[in-house]
Amino acid sequence: MKYRAVLAYEGTAYAGWQRQLNQPTIQAKIEDVLNLINGRPVVVHSAGRTDAGVHAVGQVISFILDREWDPPILCRAINGNLPEDVRIVAVETAGPDFHPRFDARFKTYRYQIVTANVMSPFLRRQALHYPYALDRQRLVDHANQLIGCHDFRGFTVSDCEVVTTIRTIHTVELLENEETLSIHFTGDGFLRYQVRTMVAALFELNTDRHGRYAANNIHSMTELIATGDRSLVGTMAPALGLTLMKVEY
Repeated sequence: MKYRAVLAYEGTAYAGWQRQLNQPTIQAKIEDVLNLINGRPVVVHSAGRTDAGVHAVGQVISFILDREWDPPILCRAINGNLPEDVRIVAVETAGPDFHPRFDARFKTYRYQIVTANVMSPFLRRQALHYPYALDRQRLVDHANQLIGCHDFRGFTVSDCEVVTTIRTIHTVELLENEETLSIHFTGDGFLRYQVRTMVAALFELNTDRHGRYAANNIHSMTELIATGDRSLVGTMAPALGLTLMKVEY
């Protein structure tokens, strides 16, 4: 019987989603528990391979077990054997052809920034501390330029193993309160490191008036995307601020 589950995890202690030799990963934790429950090896597929230190509240996974389980009982059985920083939120039966990655239509990631002068210790593992001046309208304008179908080859690694680096971003939403600024990106898919690199570029464009971007006559996100130059686009924001929020089918 095939099952589909929504998974949440606090990724600080893990080397990402994908199983790796001698490294703690989310996939390894889930598979080890399912192996125990099933009595023989189980392979778990996910909607996306989050990197080391990245979190999730809406990761979607699928797996096949030898016998049929009542979903609430299966959920309790899995969670009872998982560490406290990994949890199955919901589980249900799935059709035999369901695949969490290939069937996904939209994914939403959030990058969270603490803008207060003093960072709450309760957010230290889920947000980047950035207590500096920001031009909010400039940030919104550049964020809106990410929306649409673009070639994001400059926003990923050179050895990214994909058929195409063209991706479509449907919405970019900025939500702010007294303490945090959250940027939500929804798209049909994202390249490796793309979201973190877009965040870093947004902040650099916001503050760079006479620096590297300006020296290369780059004054907008549209112009930066058009270069396709990874070395010019620059580094990426830290992993701790990134969370996979939702996968839609």
